[in-house]
Amino acid sequence: MIREYFEKIGIEVVSTITGDGRVDDLRRCHGAKLNLVQCSGSMTHLASMLKKEHGIPLKRVSFFGFEDTARAIYDAAAFFGDPELEERAAQLVREEIAKYAPEIKRYRKQLRGKKAALYVGGAFKAFSLVQALRSLGMTTVLAGTQTGSSEDYEKLRDICDPGTVIVDDSNPLELAKFVLEKDVDLFIGGVKERPIAFKLGVAFCDHNHERKIPLAGFEGMMRFADEVARSALSPIWKFVPRRSPESLAATGVDTATIMEGVE
Repeated sequence: MIREYFEKIGIEVVSTITGDGRVDDLRRCHGAKLNLVQCSGSMTHLASMLKKEHGIPLKRVSFFGFEDTARAIYDAAAFFGDPELEERAAQLVREEIAKYAPEIKRYRKQLRGKKAALYVGGAFKAFSLVQALRSLGMTTVLAGTQTGSSEDYEKLRDICDPGTVIVDDSNPLELAKFVLEKDVDLFIGGVKERPIAFKLGVAFCDHNHERKIPLAGFEGMMRFADEVARSALSPIWKFVPRRSPESLAATGVDTATIMEGVE
């Protein structure tokens, strides 16, 4: 999907180094003019090595959400300094956003005011998710990563709303505690966070790398919005204990028992 965006505007993708990459792709990567890196770990190290040994510049990008996907395409086009290429990039972004904007607007009306928690592996994904949720009218009240640096957390704090709890390499008990305190409507994470959400009666969105349905790119943002809406707005949550400690206490449910079950 991402490769098609670049091919449409006239940028050849000579190599794609992903989990399903091929040896032939790796053989060609040293001939690239630019590396676009969406990774907080291993691929950043590889791109730095290619810059040092082959002089290939790198740009950190993200393809999650309208804003970051558009910025990645604009940055790649601007790098080559071709006005026609930049115009084709702008036209592609306009067409893609126009295609999905009406549906996104509809979801935003339904989701406005909902609160989300997110706990993901890399910081760049966290940045994109905060912005994507905001475009859906939602507020991120808890955000954390497993591999973020001090600089990453400074940026995360800057883009989050005041009062957002920011955690680093957190454990299930801590995550459960903050999910309850913030009374979240949706928890976004990987497979390890799913049981936390469901045990607390909170909607969950799987944002793991092993997904079969992609959430990247403009089309992926549409899928993300649909999944968030179907999860957070499901009527099933009417039949579970309320999530905040105060509400749980009012219903006679022992918060400590729930926390113990999560642990």
